[in-house]
Amino acid sequence: MANDSFSSSPNHTAEKLEGYLLNAGIAHEHVGEGMWILRDPNWVGAQVIVQNTEPLVIFRVKLMDLPANLSDAKAAALFRHLLELNASDMLQGAYALEGNALVAVEVMQSENLDQNEFLAAIDSLSLAIMDHRQGVLAKLA
Repeated sequence: MANDSFSSSPNHTAEKLEGYLLNAGIAHEHVGEGMWILRDPNWVGAQVIVQNTEPLVIFRVKLMDLPANLSDAKAAALFRHLLELNASDMLQGAYALEGNALVAVEVMQSENLDQNEFLAAIDSLSLAIMDHRQGVLAKLA
């Protein structure tokens, strides 16, 4: 009989996430309790951070620092573009600002997270890094 308190423990979730990373062959580094940095050569230097914060698993990538001298018109065009992407392509995640940094985040419930959902979150952030980034840079030009 399964121990329900064990099945939802942070250690069990961390082991499960580590297994997902290994099974998928994703280059990663364990950097702390329940935290990994994921790297992919296609991500042009970006890194996805995965953090187990029971009951959630947070996926985050810093896409870029926004220019300090961003005009109001360019900022408005950029933020409109990001909101449109939030509605169309980032259905379980979102673009956000952390200080002057543009980030993309995905948040999943850890309790029922399976490998397919885990990989879907990484794929979503990969899309943000590789495809959406060009649109963002165009708004800043």
